Amino acid sequence: MENLKNALSNKMTLLMIMICLVFCFQVFNLFSNSNEVQKVNYIKKEIKGLKDEINDIYKSEKALDKKIDTFNSRIKNIHEAVTINNTKIDNLKKYEKVQIDKFKSYNARMFEQFFTDRYAKKITTSANGGK
Repeated sequence: MENLKNALSNKMTLLMIMICLVFCFQVFNLFSNSNEVQKVNYIKKEIKGLKDEINDIYKSEKALDKKIDTFNSRIKNIHEAVTINNTKIDNLKKYEKVQIDKFKSYNARMFEQFFTDRYAKKITTSANGGK
């Protein structure tokens, strides 16, 4: 009987040691999984933060695209105005060249007639009181 008691006691001790080991293993896994869950939650939070930053960048990019379109439109309008002014300048240069060429073709008698006609009108108008 004594042997049986010792044998049972040894088996119970062995069983208790095994139960303690299984319990310790489960506790370790529980905390280890908790750590993994924390890591997963941290990674999820980081991913969400990155997505928010990316969305902010997309919004900024859209706003910048709108500004670029506005500036391109303004540049186009300015370019058109410059083209119109350049055309006017070219027309004035052509008119001036025609007038200079015409003036160069005058002889002495034509100059005298030109200035007589031009200043005679001014003298007559000033003598009449500017009427």
